[in-house]
Amino acid sequence: MKRMLILFALLGFGIGESSATSSATSEGQVAVGITASFGDVGFFYNSLRPYGEWIEFEAGFYAWRPMHLRRGWRPYMFGRWAWTDYGWYWVSSEPFGWAVYHYGRWYYDDYYGWIWVPDRVWGPAWVEWRYNNDYIGWAPLPPYASFSVGIGIRFTSHWTAPFHYWNFVRCRSFASPYVYRYVVTPDYSRRLIGTTRSAGRYEVNGGRIINSGVDRQFIERHGYTRIDRVNIRESGNRGDRIVRDGTRGYTIEMYRPSRTELERSSGRIDARRPDRGTSLDLQRIDRVRGGTTAPPNRGDANRRSGVERTDPVPRTAPARNEAPNVDRQRNQVRPVPSRREMTRPKTAPPQRREVAPSRTRTDTPRVAPRTKKESPRRSEPARRDGGRRHG
Repeated sequence: MKRMLILFALLGFGIGESSATSSATSEGQVAVGITASFGDVGFFYNSLRPYGEWIEFEAGFYAWRPMHLRRGWRPYMFGRWAWTDYGWYWVSSEPFGWAVYHYGRWYYDDYYGWIWVPDRVWGPAWVEWRYNNDYIGWAPLPPYASFSVGIGIRFTSHWTAPFHYWNFVRCRSFASPYVYRYVVTPDYSRRLIGTTRSAGRYEVNGGRIINSGVDRQFIERHGYTRIDRVNIRESGNRGDRIVRDGTRGYTIEMYRPSRTELERSSGRIDARRPDRGTSLDLQRIDRVRGGTTAPPNRGDANRRSGVERTDPVPRTAPARNEAPNVDRQRNQVRPVPSRREMTRPKTAPPQRREVAPSRTRTDTPRVAPRTKKESPRRSEPARRDGGRRHG
């Protein structure tokens, strides 16, 4: 009996150990590769070179600029949204969409225009959302936004997407295969930003990165439409497309290169040297430097809704625990004055000044002014007679 109990205990330990190993492996599969690698060309160089040009803004930091675009072009504009097991999936109608809408981030530079910064983390779409009862909007995430397992999207710099980043459509047009036809003008987007609220988050569920975005039932209710779930299967052809899958509805055929392909070096990179600097703050981008990841940002305790912002807050006064004898402008330390120097010396009270007595003034009697005596007024009869005397 004792031997059987020992045998059962060993079997139970083995099963528990194997299940723990499998769960750790599953979690490891999610965590592997989920590190920022912004600016690393890798597999994307040869794939995107026919559709644009590469710019090396800094040694080892590259960005891609699309060429020959339509007027008013913006990222995540020409394609359609589909509801999948990954949440909202962007199906692009552009030949380079499989890369620039599922990897990396977008940024608009006043001189270079729209530029794409590569990254090796795949997602169904890297956007932020806004909505109200009538409109839904989405805008591409900037390179300051990186994804971390357990945190979601965190920003390394203060960021508010400008109005020309946004694509707003009415709820009833959100699931249209030609959604670009219903996108409002940038001027109207400026107005909608103030009347909408943010939504959505990114999370990992079952080994998948989920883009929840705006609730599907909300869109169906306010858009008076029905949105069915679309299946996804991987394909060897580069690009995204929706095909009809018999009686099961529609299926998205997507292309996703393997991790080995993404990390493969492109060899010689023929990139353009920038004509001038960029407004993109390269020091704020969470990227791999010298084979090691950049140090994590502070503020993990301030996470909310899967988004963390680590905004640099300017300080106008020294911190509570900061030494008061630090000269910030010269970055030098001033000597601390001694206690004797800090104590003010006592000064003698001021002496009273003697004031000379005022001069006495002798009052002299005033002389009344002379008044000229007037002759008595003539009588009325005399005035009538012209001043003549009567005898």
